[in-house]
Amino acid sequence: MRLNAIAKAMAMQTLLSICISFVALRSVTAQYVANTEALIIKEIEHLYFDAAPAGMLSAITPCSNYYDPSTGASNNSLGRNTAAEWIRIAFHDFVTANIYSETGGIDASIGFETTRAENVGPAFNDALTFFSYFTNDKVSMSDLIALGTVMAVGACGGPHIEMKGGRIDATAAGPSGVPEPETDLQDTLDDFSNAGFNTDDTITLTACGHSMGGVHHSSFPQAVPASAVSSTNTDGRIAFDETVSGFDIDTVNDYVHGTGDKGGPLVTTANKTVNSDFRLYNSDSNDTMTRLSASASYFAGQCSAILQRMIETVPQEVSLTTAVDPTATTNLRPYGIALSVNWKGTMTLTGYFRYIQISGAAAAPSTLPITLINRAGKTTTTSVTASVSSSDTGTGIWGPTHSYPFTLSFPASVGLSGLAASGQNFTFQDTMFAVTALSSVSPTLPTFAASPSINTVSTYSLNTTVAYLTSSPPTSLTATFAIPMAQTGSVSPYIDTSTTATLALIGQTTGGFALYSAVTKHSVSAKQAFGSSVDVAVSGQAAALQFYKPFDANQ
Repeated sequence: MRLNAIAKAMAMQTLLSICISFVALRSVTAQYVANTEALIIKEIEHLYFDAAPAGMLSAITPCSNYYDPSTGASNNSLGRNTAAEWIRIAFHDFVTANIYSETGGIDASIGFETTRAENVGPAFNDALTFFSYFTNDKVSMSDLIALGTVMAVGACGGPHIEMKGGRIDATAAGPSGVPEPETDLQDTLDDFSNAGFNTDDTITLTACGHSMGGVHHSSFPQAVPASAVSSTNTDGRIAFDETVSGFDIDTVNDYVHGTGDKGGPLVTTANKTVNSDFRLYNSDSNDTMTRLSASASYFAGQCSAILQRMIETVPQEVSLTTAVDPTATTNLRPYGIALSVNWKGTMTLTGYFRYIQISGAAAAPSTLPITLINRAGKTTTTSVTASVSSSDTGTGIWGPTHSYPFTLSFPASVGLSGLAASGQNFTFQDTMFAVTALSSVSPTLPTFAASPSINTVSTYSLNTTVAYLTSSPPTSLTATFAIPMAQTGSVSPYIDTSTTATLALIGQTTGGFALYSAVTKHSVSAKQAFGSSVDVAVSGQAAALQFYKPFDANQ
């Protein structure tokens, strides 16, 4: 079957009305890796490492910035700090864990709990709304809550915290039990004990968490007087220390030495019923706080360890991935990979390599030789020398990030099992993949931004074409969509996987690939589209194409 037959087959296809469409920003790499943990890690790497102008880091750059979810823009007149909010939401989500029943912890149940008095203030829905632009089938909201802490601390002068993925989102509220400023000391310690933290841990976590941000009159008038309100601080924040936007030892030193802000308003407030930080810090005769003040490096190390324990407190059914850490694995990774095959059997691979100049690493090379490893696992002579992009660069938490775009073409009979670059081999599969050159979405989606501007629902026509390497092609393949959907009681979406579609066989290429295609119509917002993905499988078998996020023509 050739081009005229394709046109005939496409014309005969029935348009399906399914509530989904999708597009992605250089996030299609994962479709070539048939391993759930690897898919999660690759997507977290994309969010964590890539210096995208509209990525997660944008909300906390600079660290004094406040992201206003109602506009998708900065609003720095309120006296709020997004980086501090990201730490706060993780703490509130975590602290109702129960190690005895092995429930709770970082599970995004906080989304259903924001009307409770113990969760007063806009911080939680602020953070969840921003994170909701990035959640998808492989990165849960609870993973994003954990990543938010890692990024807020790491980007704002604090230590690196080990990040792992694989958390599972709760579908309902969990138990109450977040300590409030009025909470009795023993009750506070009991709440933390249930979560697996002793008195020393509790003091350390609180001191680390209160390194940034402050307390607001609008949320805690019992602790912060109305005199804190001004035209540039309309929510009336009193900071924990003088470096409100920096993660550092200052809060601890101020408390121990009686200098500066003396540990913040929950230490110094005249209303002694709400000076909860003072009661806690003083509960062991200030031993823990004095020890934390020994040096900035000691404080940073203690904070890294305790915050990692916090974000890794998860329900018993969760198995976390290995760490996402460019210093422990490699600081060179492929991403944004797109693979195509034409009817003559020529395959084309396009994408990028990301190089992170971590501490102690060599400066980014000006060029990067990339060599094809064929389907049989043999290194070929097909190669290209990629040059560093002058535009697609930036500075991330781990250091300067550089990008190397590349294109490789080769016969389908040769195939692909990996790429070799800089002395390392990177594994891929070409058994099944989306043929980007034959896939499309119309109309083009708007440019991605974590903004209400992409929340408007539109109707998209989607052509999805998939290549399957087989000598006995089935008549069809089954596509299963993963779609972020609104849920009652939380601004956090859930991922719906109930929608399926049938991709019909439209022909075979030279080189052994069968091509399958479907044209479907979908009514969704661009926000849903950016977070959607599809798995494709032979009926009754495990998906051979996983987590494919079709992308627009402007990628």
